[in-house]
Amino acid sequence: MSDFLNRALGRALLSRGMGATDVILIRHGQQERPGADAPESDAFDPPLSELGRAQAQAAAEALAGEPLQAVFASDLRRASETGEAIAARHGLGVEADERLREVGIFERVPPGASIMDTVGQTAAQAAAADLVRTRKWDAVPLSESSDAFRRGAHAAIWDIVRTFARDQPPVEEGEPGPTIAIACHGGIINAFLAQEYGIAIDFLFRPVHAGITRVRFDLQGPLDTEAGRAMMVTGNEHAHLVPGGLVTY
Repeated sequence: MSDFLNRALGRALLSRGMGATDVILIRHGQQERPGADAPESDAFDPPLSELGRAQAQAAAEALAGEPLQAVFASDLRRASETGEAIAARHGLGVEADERLREVGIFERVPPGASIMDTVGQTAAQAAAADLVRTRKWDAVPLSESSDAFRRGAHAAIWDIVRTFARDQPPVEEGEPGPTIAIACHGGIINAFLAQEYGIAIDFLFRPVHAGITRVRFDLQGPLDTEAGRAMMVTGNEHAHLVPGGLVTY
């Protein structure tokens, strides 16, 4: 293959060594779960469960050999605790960012109430059926809208990547760019990818707890435009969770 074509393919496909920024998205470990009769507000910001802490450590071990230069996380405890486990292996701190929070599916449910109490059993059951049919957050009564969540997640991750990369020294031609990790939520990962690729549904896949998804960012885009683009490299890696029987959703 001609060298110019090989280089063009490398740029088109964002091959490693093209100076792109590698971003490792990690879903948080399993959180402690409130009882079935608990209000929806109890599910907003629980810490990691004992199993979740083991999952976070497994992810940290899996990423111990990565050349991480920074770790970012949602400010919700289950994500920030996962980020802390990963960052500790690299002697890094965690930069918390509330823009990385999970979708607010109970955003407008009154404090201390459940969604069943608020909208009634019939409406709740109809919403569950709509969620399966449409695969969009808009089906959930009183939820943050799909459009607002997707746009917010997409903008937040792009802003984190651009801001970080702007402060890095120039990358020599043929050398890999920087690598960062973002510990966040399954909804955020799906929302970012769906918005980046123009996919209408909100549910692309179900990330496992402490699963790993890699995305490569070209900050200028294929024609040196300002738009930039992102390419999914791997999705939902979880081989690091299998040996200990740590795979949960």
